[in-house]
Amino acid sequence: MLEWNDLALILAVGRAGTLSGAARQLGVNHSTVFRKVNAIEERVGVRFFDRLPTGYRATQAGEAAVSCAERVESEVHTLGREILGQDTRLHGHVRVTAMEGLTSMVLPGPLAEFSRLHPGLTIELVGTPAALDLSRREAEVAVRATRKPPDASFGRKIGDFRFAMYAAPSYLERAQDIDLDQRDWCLLQGLAAWLVPTVWKDLKSAEARVVLSGSSIICVVEAAAAGAGMTALPAYIGEADDRLVRVGGPLEDRTLQLWLLTHPDLRHTARVKALMDFLYDFLRERKAIFDCA
Repeated sequence: MLEWNDLALILAVGRAGTLSGAARQLGVNHSTVFRKVNAIEERVGVRFFDRLPTGYRATQAGEAAVSCAERVESEVHTLGREILGQDTRLHGHVRVTAMEGLTSMVLPGPLAEFSRLHPGLTIELVGTPAALDLSRREAEVAVRATRKPPDASFGRKIGDFRFAMYAAPSYLERAQDIDLDQRDWCLLQGLAAWLVPTVWKDLKSAEARVVLSGSSIICVVEAAAAGAGMTALPAYIGEADDRLVRVGGPLEDRTLQLWLLTHPDLRHTARVKALMDFLYDFLRERKAIFDCA
């Protein structure tokens, strides 16, 4: 018979499609996942995955097991939120997620003040390029720039979140006679496609002009400030850096909204509510920094 731990392992492999990906999810090594998958299949007498050169693909039995595991996971997370939602004490742990720039430049100050006011609470601040899932309890509170918050979320809108193009004066002087789409660019990885067709007519043209691509917003800002080329940044970063000059107005077709979010089941949890109220007041008072209109 399958056990609870078996389902968690099968779910991780099914989602990742590889042993190494599942190992990262579970916090174990590759060989452990390999050994456990083989042991489960041998014990149950069912093959859950086909071994392919590209990874592990779920068999019909594997798909059924993954589907069951997802239902179990959902129920466990629901129970966890219901239990946490009944907590009226201002102590414990709250995990906050936001994009890298916010976690490094905006949120540490207010979160430090909140921690001073509530010494019984521990705050974990996580900056990730991909949005963490509030339904799966990957975070309790999210500060997110989006066009539409997830349906399974509760939150309050801070204001508009705008982007613009920036460059160092030294680069603009060198490039004053060069068309925008022919200038050198420093961008976050994957952002070139985001600027089609705003700057370039197609992705091939965009990629040909990116001289520096970075996984960190700080890396991109420093490269642009050093005169390596143009860049596109959230207004709160570009406007605050006196080494950069804005080129043109805000990128209107790329405007998002800044939201403070949690899961509906956690909205009345004392520590989550207290932090949400505190962050909302802080960010709302400073909403102008996210808008360069």
